[in-house]
Amino acid sequence: MTGGLKDLVILKSTGSEFHGFLEDPYTTLVPTSDRVMATSPMAKWRFTSLDVDWEATYAGIKNVLVRTFAEVHSLALQQSLWEMGRAVLEAQPDVASIELVAPNIHHVAVDLGPFGLGNPGEVFHVTDRPYGLIEVTVEREA
Repeated sequence: MTGGLKDLVILKSTGSEFHGFLEDPYTTLVPTSDRVMATSPMAKWRFTSLDVDWEATYAGIKNVLVRTFAEVHSLALQQSLWEMGRAVLEAQPDVASIELVAPNIHHVAVDLGPFGLGNPGEVFHVTDRPYGLIEVTVEREA
């Protein structure tokens, strides 16, 4: 038996970085030690049994996913998703595995220079480039 969720949009305005990755002449992503990180994960989990309080388990898993995303200092979305999956398995003994598929929804600072204004990291817009779709599966040892 499986359960899951989708269309959960989550964002953190600090506590996320992404740098030290391989770069080449086509790299457009700017390395950063502080960034807005947003995603909309699809999660699917597999149960170990059918004797489960379905509503409580769903609410508990959603709570763990959101709380872990918010609290973990992120080095990359991949690491955050792994931590989220690990936290679900620790909190929910009836879950055998969890799969998370999440886009990296980039926010870039708006250039307010043409208006004679600075932007000290206060105004952002969502961009569809660069784009990444990250997939992570975390499962219990057999």
